[in-house]
Amino acid sequence: MNRVVSNFDRGILDKIHASSIELLGDTGVRFPNREALEIFKHHGFNIQGDMVFFQETDIEKAVEMVPDQFTLHARNENNSFVIGDDSYRMAPGYGPPFIIEPTGEMRQSVLEDTHKFCKLVQTSRALDFNSSIVAHPNDMPAETAHLDMLLSTMLLTDKPLMGSTSSKQCAKESLEMAGIIWGNIDKPVMLNLVDSLSPLQYAQEMIDALMVYAKAGQPLIVHSSCSMGSSGPITIAGSLVISNACTLAGICLAQLINPGTPIVYGLGGSPTDMKTGGYINASPEDAKHTAIVTALSQYYNMPCRSQGALTESFSLDYQAGMEASMMLSTAALSGVHVSLHACGTYGSMLAMSFEKFLADEDLCCAIKTLMKPIEFSEDAFAMDLIKKLGTSGTYLLESHTASRCRNEFFIPDLNIRTIHSKWLEMDPRPMDQRASQLLEKRLSEYEKPDIDPTIENDLIKYLEQKKK
Repeated sequence: MNRVVSNFDRGILDKIHASSIELLGDTGVRFPNREALEIFKHHGFNIQGDMVFFQETDIEKAVEMVPDQFTLHARNENNSFVIGDDSYRMAPGYGPPFIIEPTGEMRQSVLEDTHKFCKLVQTSRALDFNSSIVAHPNDMPAETAHLDMLLSTMLLTDKPLMGSTSSKQCAKESLEMAGIIWGNIDKPVMLNLVDSLSPLQYAQEMIDALMVYAKAGQPLIVHSSCSMGSSGPITIAGSLVISNACTLAGICLAQLINPGTPIVYGLGGSPTDMKTGGYINASPEDAKHTAIVTALSQYYNMPCRSQGALTESFSLDYQAGMEASMMLSTAALSGVHVSLHACGTYGSMLAMSFEKFLADEDLCCAIKTLMKPIEFSEDAFAMDLIKKLGTSGTYLLESHTASRCRNEFFIPDLNIRTIHSKWLEMDPRPMDQRASQLLEKRLSEYEKPDIDPTIENDLIKYLEQKKK
């Protein structure tokens, strides 16, 4: 499948790669981590203080080791899926510490919000897996909050997981909890996001997490981005070079630790507001990075990740819909394999919203329907029926229509499909209010997925012991 928004010829991609290699060789990338520096040193890399310098052959060897696709296994094997084929896999918001209510009020998120989002993920027809931090629970101790979130995901969903990359300890504990479910982990069961720190460096905790998961053979999203004009060049070309160099450096470290570690390539870039110095989300420039990330991932022959239904808005208004649609459509039509933030985020990923989560679900489902290949079977052509009816009659009462009418078309949960007079009679009419009603229905109908009681008890005991 060739899903392309912007065509980039080989010469442009060669230039981005060559410029990135030049940057890696002349300027290097900062890795403030003794263990990581020892690994690079052991493999003959040029080290100067915390700076690591890369040769083109180092990058080429690392890229060649990355599998072009892999299966991410779920607790319920029926929910396992491949990353790297033609499919587009989605997860909800990642990291927001706040919740925005339909009134516009913003409050700190709590563990109960995490539980609710997990239930929505489990019952979602759009989302394939859950984020590591779908909403950060501020009512839980910071040092163990990652365990509360992971336990919620493990018990309330049976879809694939993301582990914590907040620190070395968080990564180790995430793997230990996964081990309670799978025993000896010998396959990818936990996707893990590692972000670089622009410009041209990685934070120590991210390096620690990368090394823990790479040693365990668990897949890593290695992602780099910059704020264009502040933490990186103001131009898209310059942004691509600095971010690509950082991503390649992180991929190289993972492959030095464990050759063949599954990788999802990530790259982004968003403008800096030159009036305020603030970070701007969901801009056309952001979408252009989404388009080219797929071209670069194909250049390196590995799966890729992009942002999702992002917006700068703080309400379920036209701006939120426009920006979210632009970002998701660009990702889908360009060939992105994985998107985080596909449902629920407001205001530069600052906050989550239950109502926007449900509205974004409709968008995600519409996007996936758009991507679905058109059926060209003999039954789909319906030649006998067309000849039978000719210029008279209606297709509405035919068995061919009746047998397909429930599944042939995309049917949204929230979008309005009615006449004006009926719309005037609707109560409630605003989408956020209708989404609140749907939220109550979804949560009331939720059924917890089956889990071995022994495993559930062991997970709960593990969390209790860690908190003590």
